[in-house]
Amino acid sequence: MNNIKAIAIKEFIHIIRDRRMLGMIILMPLIQLLIYGYAINMDVKHLATVVLDQDQTYLSRRLISSFEQSSYFDIKENVVSAPQLYQALDRGKAKAGLLIPSGFTKDVLSSRGVNLQLLIDGTDSNPANVALSSSQAIVASFMQREGLTTAQVAPIDFRPRLWYNPDLKSSYFMIPGLVGLVLQLFIPMITATAIVREKERGNIEQLLVTPIKPYQLILGKLIPYVCVGIVMYFLIMGAAQLLFGVPIRGNSLTLFALTMLFLTVCLGIGLLASTIAENQQQASQIVMFFASPSILLSGFIFPRETMPAFVYYISNFIPLTYFVQIIRGVTLKGVGLFDLWGQVVPLMIMAVVILWFSISRFEKRLT
Repeated sequence: MNNIKAIAIKEFIHIIRDRRMLGMIILMPLIQLLIYGYAINMDVKHLATVVLDQDQTYLSRRLISSFEQSSYFDIKENVVSAPQLYQALDRGKAKAGLLIPSGFTKDVLSSRGVNLQLLIDGTDSNPANVALSSSQAIVASFMQREGLTTAQVAPIDFRPRLWYNPDLKSSYFMIPGLVGLVLQLFIPMITATAIVREKERGNIEQLLVTPIKPYQLILGKLIPYVCVGIVMYFLIMGAAQLLFGVPIRGNSLTLFALTMLFLTVCLGIGLLASTIAENQQQASQIVMFFASPSILLSGFIFPRETMPAFVYYISNFIPLTYFVQIIRGVTLKGVGLFDLWGQVVPLMIMAVVILWFSISRFEKRLT
């Protein structure tokens, strides 16, 4: 019993003296509690919506107003052509697109019926289901409020359609995001712990005695983990197609190239963690600190549209936020590099900044 007490006291003293460990224990849970307490909201509302009003009449404007006042749909843009509406859905700028045809008011008032269409992004089944059910209720309420339900033939033939994932398979939504999540969790973890382990054993100092430069040491350490990341990517994508039937509708080479860009960011995070941590335990804790935000704030599970504005802006600094849109865009929507440029540029900036900063810190600690 005395031995256990002595070990416990020693461990408490070690924690108190280790300021980094103490900061992680106290600050990290508080920060995460504050962010996630505000961010996680299962009620899907404020779906980004684009509108193509080809009728431009008082009745079409009142229908648009009904969608906007419901709080389920936020009208982000009024487009002037169908290709613009489709492009907004392809690039992920909108979750839904309302298309009101020309002659809408005339056909409604003459009881001839009219095709009103709402295109819904079905890559995320939860918001898609909400958009599907709420839009039908909005149109039904609109017809009743406008006194259009007395006709023998329904004056509005409302036909919502699901794009990209018409069967609303959750595996189509979750599995592509898992590729990015696994890479962002494991690659920084194994990179950081491996480098710190070498520092703990003094192997890095022994290598520096030999005629080797710091940047050569860094590259030599990172290249094996690039290969590990590539193997993990192919294994997960292969399993996604064989076991879950997840399609790849876009260019596989484009997806692989953008995955390598994301992998570069992950390696930078691991290298940065190794320059901060003094031991493997700290390296693991630093990497895991990024895990929860990546899962909950990146759009991997919960729609970012439901988050408060300040949390939404925080999510812009999470690499997985952009990669989730990239991999779902290529696999489910079949979009190309040009349509994903809004996600590629932030990842490129992150890769350059994180790698430059990490390598600078690493070389400084070696010299």
